[in-house]
Amino acid sequence: MSEAPIPCQLQGQMVAFRADASLEIGSGHVMRCLTLADALRAQGAQCHFFCREHPGHLGELIEARGYPVHRLAQEARDTDTAVTPGTEPEPAHAHWLGASWDEDAASCLPLLAELAPVWLVVDHYALDHRWETAVLDGLLGSRPRLLVIDDLADRRHVADLLLDQNLGRQEEDYRGLIPERCQVLAGPRYALLRPEFREWREASLSRRARAPQLQRLLINLGGVDKDNVTGQVLDALSGCDLPADLQISVVMGAAAPWRESVTAQAKKMPWPTEVVVNVSDMARRMAEADLAIGAAGSTSWERCCLGLPTLMVVLADNQREIADALAANGAALPLEPADLEASLAGQLAVLDAPGALTAMSQQAADLVDGQGIAHVLAALQPTGSCRLRPMQVQDLERVLAWRNHPEVRRHMYTQRLITLEEHRGWFVRVSQAPQRHLLIYEQEGEPLGFVNLNVVDAAAGRADWGFYLAPEAPRGSGHGLGQCTLTYAFTTLKLHKLCGEVLADNSRSQRFHERLGFRREATHRDHFHDGNTYHDVIGFGLLAEEWRDSQGADTP
Repeated sequence: MSEAPIPCQLQGQMVAFRADASLEIGSGHVMRCLTLADALRAQGAQCHFFCREHPGHLGELIEARGYPVHRLAQEARDTDTAVTPGTEPEPAHAHWLGASWDEDAASCLPLLAELAPVWLVVDHYALDHRWETAVLDGLLGSRPRLLVIDDLADRRHVADLLLDQNLGRQEEDYRGLIPERCQVLAGPRYALLRPEFREWREASLSRRARAPQLQRLLINLGGVDKDNVTGQVLDALSGCDLPADLQISVVMGAAAPWRESVTAQAKKMPWPTEVVVNVSDMARRMAEADLAIGAAGSTSWERCCLGLPTLMVVLADNQREIADALAANGAALPLEPADLEASLAGQLAVLDAPGALTAMSQQAADLVDGQGIAHVLAALQPTGSCRLRPMQVQDLERVLAWRNHPEVRRHMYTQRLITLEEHRGWFVRVSQAPQRHLLIYEQEGEPLGFVNLNVVDAAAGRADWGFYLAPEAPRGSGHGLGQCTLTYAFTTLKLHKLCGEVLADNSRSQRFHERLGFRREATHRDHFHDGNTYHDVIGFGLLAEEWRDSQGADTP
């Protein structure tokens, strides 16, 4: 194994995105793909977008962010065509495509063949396994891996990786809809949030811990809001009993068809009300707001990351499940569009109770920590190299066998054998904690180790780590695992310090830490663990600056 740092494996690679925005679709699919594209570009990848020119498309916005857009023309299509007997029904949202799936695939294929992407990312409710198969088979000579971003679990895919970031979603929801080889990233721990939300998180949560009061109200009902729910909310608010010093901020997209009407309406509100368009500082605005009124779409995870209490409006059927899950977790309260004024008045009264805003803030913040993009990037690393990927349910028995091997567990705090039932319960519990990163280390696609990284102080950028290699791992595998973990911690997660603890009689692990650049920081005498066992433990620490200095100018 080379002593040089493991490079960013996506450096110079091509990634293609197929996603649309429109007045009917909204902007969320394109916006979350842009977030992923930004993270990939930071790792050296090149990203191209394939988008159909629907009314309200975001082609200019994507280009302004620095990405080439391959525009697909709007096709005339008979949406009332009957399904031929014996053929598979089209997806429920097939009409969103603006063409048939085979026409869309035929339009994309020549350009995709020129680009030869290593990953194809598809975020579109109108596309299923038929489009995916046609495109992948057409690119057989340079077949990319396929990432599908979905929220519905209502149709088949041939994905290598599937991302569903919604609360309550589980891998089992896609059983029978994806190949057995497909890796599933399920739940809001994988939410694709821009880095500024993670950066504003600590300041936002600290401010909310100091008995917040309703002084700043943020209204954001999506980038389009084709039915002018924003105007209905402003009407309903006008009849509510709200603090005299309230300030209202309305955020809209440039493509919102009711923008001028809402702007005129805002001038007549009883409280100072601004209307801003296409803001670039949404994280700051959310961090400074005391309450939001928003749609139950992907923006929900941004609000959760910042602990922003929210009154939710369901704008589409696919948002209902998100709204129900957030309400069940105490992270938001629903509004009834049919009677907004009464619903608003009732929910505002609930939030007026002492401690209500703080409690909702804490419940929301516990769901999302802003590190989802790091988890997804780990899963996108090529399999034919040294890499870390998120641990999955199918890894449980393999990891338990490693952990229970005598040579592994004799160096652990808990040295007894762990049962599969205990191990499964631990995984279900810990994998839902957003600060925990459970990772599998692979060489050439072969799983050879486990890494448990726990961000214990997000504000200080400090994490603890533990790891073990498979007993059968080739000599030298530990260095690859160590360098992959340090790259992940300091480059992907942008942590400031990584800490580890080693039993005093484990000289091999001590030397391993020292070779990676860790410094001995403390010895903990008679460390109590495992019911009745005492251990001497040596603490190690490594700063990001020290690691970068040791790697030289080629550090990714």
